[in-house]
Parts: sequence; C-alpha cells; structure tokens
Amino acid sequence: MKKRMRKVMALCLAALMTASLAGCGEKENTPPAASDSSDASEGSSAESTGAEESANDAEETEGTENAGESSWDLSGEITVTAWNSSYTAIVEGAKQFMEMHPEATITVEQVADNTKLFTQLAAGTGVPDIMQFQNRDNPTAFDKYAGSFLDISDLMSQYEKDIMPAVIPLLKDGDTWYSAPWDVAPALLFYRTDIFEECGVNPDDIKTWDDYIEAGKVINEKTNGKTKIMGFDYNGTSSFDMPLIIFYEESGSFFDENGDVQFNSEAVKTAFTIFQKMVDEDIAMNLPSEWTDRITALTNDNLCTVPYGVWFAGTLKENLADQAGKWSCMGLPSVGENGNNQANSGGSTVMVSANTKYPELCKGFIEWFLLSTEGSRINMEVSTLFDAYMPAYSDESYTKVDDYFGMSPAGLAGELCSEIPDLPFPAYFTDIGQIFQSDAIGPYFVDGKDMETVLNEATEKAQKQLEYLRNE
Repeated sequence: MKKRMRKVMALCLAALMTASLAGCGEKENTPPAASDSSDASEGSSAESTGAEESANDAEETEGTENAGESSWDLSGEITVTAWNSSYTAIVEGAKQFMEMHPEATITVEQVADNTKLFTQLAAGTGVPDIMQFQNRDNPTAFDKYAGSFLDISDLMSQYEKDIMPAVIPLLKDGDTWYSAPWDVAPALLFYRTDIFEECGVNPDDIKTWDDYIEAGKVINEKTNGKTKIMGFDYNGTSSFDMPLIIFYEESGSFFDENGDVQFNSEAVKTAFTIFQKMVDEDIAMNLPSEWTDRITALTNDNLCTVPYGVWFAGTLKENLADQAGKWSCMGLPSVGENGNNQANSGGSTVMVSANTKYPELCKGFIEWFLLSTEGSRINMEVSTLFDAYMPAYSDESYTKVDDYFGMSPAGLAGELCSEIPDLPFPAYFTDIGQIFQSDAIGPYFVDGKDMETVLNEATEKAQKQLEYLRNE
C-alpha cells in the first residue's frame, strides 16, 4: 500500500514540477523581498549557482527523487515549531502535505522565539520533531546541544547545488548536514519613487555608497531637512542591522581565521566610517527604537529609503498600504566602483530532533516543503518568504509583478543572491554581537569616542566572553 502511494505521489510531483518549469518563462527584473543580495547575475555559471541554471537542473533533481531512489516512509505523527509568518506558511504546507499523505499527521505549534526550545534541548526532553532556528544560531546550537539533532546528510547532499551558496556553511557541522534552509534574505535598497522624482534624484545614478550619500544631501536640501535617506539606532541598543548591511557586503566577520574575536576588522571600520559620514552630512536620523520608529518615519515621509532583506517588502505592504505605487527597489550600493553589492539580512532554517520516532517523515516533509518549487510557492504566496531553494526563483510566484512596487522584489532578489558572501555566523555570534551593540556602536556614534580605541576595547571584552562560553 505504501509503495503504491509513494508511486502515485511521485507521479503527481513529477507532473507538478514539469508544469511549474513550463510556466517559468520570462523573469521580471525586480527587487527582492528578503535581504543580502545584489548583482549576482554574473560569474555564477562555472559553479551552476545562478537561479536560471538551478532551474534547469531542477527537473533532473526532482525527477530522480520522484523515481523512488530517495523515497521515504511518510507515515507517522510529528510536531513542528515555527514563528510569525513562517508559522502561517508551514500550517498551509502541512495541510496540503497531509491531504496528499493521509498516513501522516503534522501538528504545527506557534512560538514567539526559541527560548522554550533552548530549555528543552538543554534538558533533553519535550523537543519537537522539527524546529525552526534563526540561521545565525545554527553553529551555536551545534556546539551547545551536540547530539540533539538528526544527521540529514542523506537528504541534503542531493540538493547542495540547488541551495543559495551563502547559507550552506550554516547547515553543516564539519561535513555533516544537521540543518535544512528555509528562508533567506538577499538585501535590496527600497526607496520612495515619488520623493526621488520630486527631488530630482535618479536611482540609476546610485551605484556606490558615496553616490547614496550625495543623493541624500540633495533630498535633505530639497525637502528643507524633512526627509532623510537613512535611519538607524545610533546607540545600537534596539538594532544594529543597518551598519551590518555594509559589513556583510564587505564579507565581514566578527571572528578571524583562528576563531578569535575581531571587531576591529576592515569591514567594521568601513561600515562605521560610511555611516558616520551620513550622520555628519545630516542625511541620517536617529531611530532609538529602530523598528517602530522606522515605520513612523516612513509614514510621515521623514525617511525615504531602507536597505534591508527582501522580506521587508511584506513589511511595507502591511504597514504602509496607503503608499502603494510609491515604492520600488534596486540592488544595494557598493563600497567602491564595481564592488560587491550583494548581502544577506536574515533568514531561518529547520533541524530535526535526533530522538524523533519518525525520521523519514521529517525528511520527507522537509524535502517537499523546503526543497521543491511547489513548497517554495506556498512559502512565497502565503507569507512572502524567499526560500533558499534557487530553482524556485524562476517560478511565477517569484517573478510576477507586485502591484505595490510595480515590479517583483522577489524576482530581483533571485538575480542578486548567487554571489552573496558566506554568512559570517560562527558559534556564539549572537552572544558576541550583544557586546558589539553595547560596547562599540553607542560609544562611537553617540559618545564620539575614537573608533580604533572603541573597537579594540570591545574586542578584548568579547574575547573574554567567548572563552568563557567555550569553557576555555
């Protein structure tokens, strides 16, 4: 009975994949909705990492699986935890999966974050079968909760060429795959088209951050200081995402090749210097509570651009519905002429409990929901989640024009993600990042202390904390 059901399902998926590929004709040149990306359309052919090449490979990949070489026992009962819009998407995904596989029961639990999960992992009890993580927390989880996660190399090794390259290092511990990617966040520059036009600023002229600053000066002058081009938390307490955009773009890492803290890296200094120039030129505004203050500033036309992950497209549509038709997006400015303009800003993954009673059901559901065009379509259409599965980027759900923007942010993001630098999140990144926020950003941007001194002192403090966390 199970073999027959698998065969029927295989044929269904093969038909669905063929249909989706057939409908993936033209691509809209549109900005992403999820972060960390920019001009990635060049230089990817050798490694077959571009979205188009992955789409061409997709039929072969999924055809192999559908033929039964990697079929799973899809019976059993599992529990999945997820948050925010991810929860909404996976509820729909689980519903559709169970309709196709009546022998499977998937219960999805909504969580605010992983606070409870970390307690469960430490105690070794109550751990859900599949659990969502922020991608930056993966290496820390591998270290702190070693032995808690299922080796899923037999699944993931088949799809390595189909996954956005930058996220792959976060999915493995050594050569072993313990995690599957969910969404990623190629970064785009979202901007108000009407304000740019009224001020005589041509977005096509913004190639570098120096160009961006010059555009900000024009907008500041034309609006008599009302509208700024950049907003961020000068103190870094509520967020330090904005300076990190340039940090990521410059292949920055808080750790050197020996695993020691290096806040005083060239990438940090570059980001700090550029943002300080924005402050000095009076084209930036302080957002002490960055998230809510940003929405207020955008509502009141006090802020006209936001460099963020492609997912921010959904934030604009949800919070600023009355500004439909006034927004568009483009690739990030680069630090220098012809420099890298791709970066990532956000994203999540899933891991499977080592103690699950139904490992094959877990892997089968992950394969369908996160490693297929059909599953990626659900994530995009239900929750505007930009999956790491690149063959989906040519699907209509990604490329169709979004009326709010007059273009497709997801389509643009799909073209600007194949050369994003590897995501720099070694173990304990989050813990060390808190020291960067408190001891580097505020002292520099608010207190005006010397950059070199601030970064060296913060590095020393963070290194001591890192050694404590590592039990060194």
